[in-house]
Amino acid sequence: MSSTGSSHKWPLSFLFFTAFLTGAIVMALEILGSRLLAPVFGNSLFVWGALIGVVLAAMSSGYAFGGWMSDRHPGGSVLSGLLLGAGLWTLLLAGAGQPVLFHVSSLIEDPRWGPCLAAAVLVAPPAFGLSGVLPALLRLAIQDMGHLGRHTGRMIAVSTIGSLVGTWGTSFYLLSWLGTHMLIAWLGVAQVGLGVLWGTRAAAAGKAIGTLLLAATVSALWVAWHPLSTLPPPVHQEDSPYQQVRVRDDDLFRYLILDRTFHAVMWRADPLQLYLPYSQMMMLALGWAPEAKRGLILGHGGGSLAKWLGRYWPEMELDTVEVDPSVALAAERYFDYQPGPRHHVHVKDARAFLQSTDAQYDVIWMDAFARHLIPFHLTTREFFAELKSHLSPNGVVAVNLASSGEGGDLLRERAVVSTLRSAFPVLETYSVAGPWKSRQARAENLIFFGGAPVERMTLDDLHRQANRLAAEQRLPVETTRLWDRRRETPWQPGLVLTDDYAPYDLLIARELDETGSVRSTN
Repeated sequence: MSSTGSSHKWPLSFLFFTAFLTGAIVMALEILGSRLLAPVFGNSLFVWGALIGVVLAAMSSGYAFGGWMSDRHPGGSVLSGLLLGAGLWTLLLAGAGQPVLFHVSSLIEDPRWGPCLAAAVLVAPPAFGLSGVLPALLRLAIQDMGHLGRHTGRMIAVSTIGSLVGTWGTSFYLLSWLGTHMLIAWLGVAQVGLGVLWGTRAAAAGKAIGTLLLAATVSALWVAWHPLSTLPPPVHQEDSPYQQVRVRDDDLFRYLILDRTFHAVMWRADPLQLYLPYSQMMMLALGWAPEAKRGLILGHGGGSLAKWLGRYWPEMELDTVEVDPSVALAAERYFDYQPGPRHHVHVKDARAFLQSTDAQYDVIWMDAFARHLIPFHLTTREFFAELKSHLSPNGVVAVNLASSGEGGDLLRERAVVSTLRSAFPVLETYSVAGPWKSRQARAENLIFFGGAPVERMTLDDLHRQANRLAAEQRLPVETTRLWDRRRETPWQPGLVLTDDYAPYDLLIARELDETGSVRSTN
């Protein structure tokens, strides 16, 4: 049987090692790509769809290119060139990825095509080069054409096992240990190192080319370990299993930022006070439940609500649920939240927590929605039915929903209202703007209140109760100054979201025309 003329020069173990490592790196970069895109484009279904699609396109074209090149240039030179090119790009990605992302987002604001372009610029080139390695390896590995299927199957199997290790290793361990940018830099080093090994064995480069590659590698390494940053340096930053967590300061305030969304603002002069108007309005729930003994907060953030309740309602038994352990820890380390004996923080998904407890609550505050990060399973009819089952007979629920007040957010508001009404037929809504000017003039937080007291208490009784609590310092006095923010306009019907059908990303990516009809952004 015929064989490849130069295959004897390449130990099979080295070929398998290369296949394993490149398979691991390409999957690691795909996962890390989601972390790079999240602070700018969010972590929505559109972002993941864009990233996976771009990587698949890069891999398919890389396979074709690597096979074509390896037939034209047998030996290790093709492998060396592919690995060095992918590695150098990865090092540049570690150092200069953030400014590029912000520039792309300023060019294309579409929630689908913006992430596509960003992924194509940042992640596609190394995915292309790494994928081209596999057909070049097969070209060298197949010594006996009579066993072509066996050789091909083994090489692809090893590469796939590498992809599995890269996926689990990055997701479960490496990302939390090293952080996004440091891990990307080390992946770049691994690719460059492997490319040098192949180049050395293939004697592919002369002195001039070798010197040029060395200079380029050193420059890329310097950029990777001295990344360019568009954002000011944070007080704290880490990559949790769920998102990028950043803590930033200015002269007056401290901010908690999850991916691209501000989740908490603390006034550094008085960390326990509620500074944001929406959080002050959330406390209006106590006006309907002035004798509340037990409360539940879904969505901890910086612990603003829990801190205030700890100071002014010390007798309340309070459960707080936060899915991200890094966020719960940041609230204690950086936002002055120290849970007292009656406060219990549960690191768990909100829906899983409700399903695991029989507790009944007098007030439930739901603050788990951000404008760009909405867990769809907490928006459905089934979830709100579960939520209602944990309210006491005279209990009240308060739900916060951030909205730009325009475009697809209007559809989202209507969907949430229609779905909420499946469990709470009578809702009171207050729209509260933030303390700072926004590029979106109509941006606001919508606070929905539901429950038996909301159905039967008149507004005059509510105002009297709230004013009494404010006089006793058991309600922020700012709350009583926001009566005029009550929504009087009836809500238009919206889509009822269910566990089977909750197209939240689709709602965000649509617009309304001037008549109020739905218009796709396609």
